[in-house]
Amino acid sequence: MTLKKALIRVFPAALLIIFYWISQAKTSKNVVWIYASIYKEVIAAFDEELRRLYPDISVQWYQSGSENVAARVNAELSSGASRADLIMTSDPFWYLELKESGHLLSYFSPLAQTLEARYKDPEGFFIINRIPVGIIAYETRRVSSQEAPRSWEDLMRPQWKHQLSMPSPLESGTALSFILNLVQHKGWSFFEALKRNQLIVSGGNSSVMQRIETQETPIGIVLLENALQAQKRGAPISIVYPKEGSILIPSPIAILSQTSHLEASKKIYDFFLTETAQRIFLKAHVYSPFLKSEAPEGAKPFSEIEKTAFEWNANILKELSKNKESTKKRFSEMLLK
Repeated sequence: MTLKKALIRVFPAALLIIFYWISQAKTSKNVVWIYASIYKEVIAAFDEELRRLYPDISVQWYQSGSENVAARVNAELSSGASRADLIMTSDPFWYLELKESGHLLSYFSPLAQTLEARYKDPEGFFIINRIPVGIIAYETRRVSSQEAPRSWEDLMRPQWKHQLSMPSPLESGTALSFILNLVQHKGWSFFEALKRNQLIVSGGNSSVMQRIETQETPIGIVLLENALQAQKRGAPISIVYPKEGSILIPSPIAILSQTSHLEASKKIYDFFLTETAQRIFLKAHVYSPFLKSEAPEGAKPFSEIEKTAFEWNANILKELSKNKESTKKRFSEMLLK
């Protein structure tokens, strides 16, 4: 056999070996999927930090609203397994459901020791790593500071007919928290009055802010972070912390029990409890349960909001969760049909 023929025979085999080791190198790298409802620009900040800290872990993201994330994970689980390793959304009630159905991993992070007990699942299945806050926002060219609402009850006034909007519980996990808390503290008469005022219920918090800024509905029930972002852009938006109390939406992170990258997932979970990650949340206008003495730029200190905010703890979460489906159904029949 000539040398030329020998090389022709050996070369393809050598290529196969090279490609095999390349593929092994790629698959040996941990790929961790995070399903999250945080905004894309916040994900970009986290992604940069994660790549720097963990070059051996490839973090992949699925980003959407809380309800869409829940629907996707639930569908994947019903088909056998979810691609997600970690979930991070703003619907704490969903985490109770996943815990009860055995889909969450119990993990007591060493970085959570200083966190208040009410922000930790006692059995370690999830932990609160950020606290969005529900408030009232209004467009100052259409609504003067003298006439602007100062309380939730003020939204019931007939003068605000055709002027109000809020996100839909079918698309936003925070919207469901708004509704459950307001029904608990104000009763269904509150939403009956808002129905008479032709309240628009549609989209997520970003959609509400768009309607406020365009003056389609110059007043909205919305997340503080969205209103602060609009102010930062220079939009003529004013924020009202209702006198009866703002709505706290403690938002969890959890590891799914079926993860095939357990140690890598624990590292990522721990990262979101670090000061570095918590400061990224603060820059994104969201409160930190770890850095409570600090506040997002332009916001009240959390200690001041806590004084009047609707109370939140594990028992209240369980109580509200019992009424989740019936409340969602009644609200939908009242305002979405």
